Amino acid sequence: MIRANNAERRLANAQNQLAAAEEKMAAMNQKTTAADTKWEARVKEYETRLRAAEEKVKRERQGYKERVVELENQIRCVIFCQPAGGPGAK
Repeated sequence: MIRANNAERRLANAQNQLAAAEEKMAAMNQKTTAADTKWEARVKEYETRLRAAEEKVKRERQGYKERVVELENQIRCVIFCQPAGGPGAK
């Protein structure tokens, strides 16, 4: 009889410990989910910023290329478009 009582007490203790552990695990899962949601939002924000920065660089490069073409055309005009009596002519 004593053995049965001891076994029942140990079983009840084990069940209580299991229930407490399950509650603790559920609470940890909720915290983890909240943290994961925060990180996912941060990653999404950084991806958006990255895309915007890449687009800005792309636009700037295109603008620089256009400016180079304009300057090259000006140089060509200065070199080749001078009238015969222009600067340096004698």
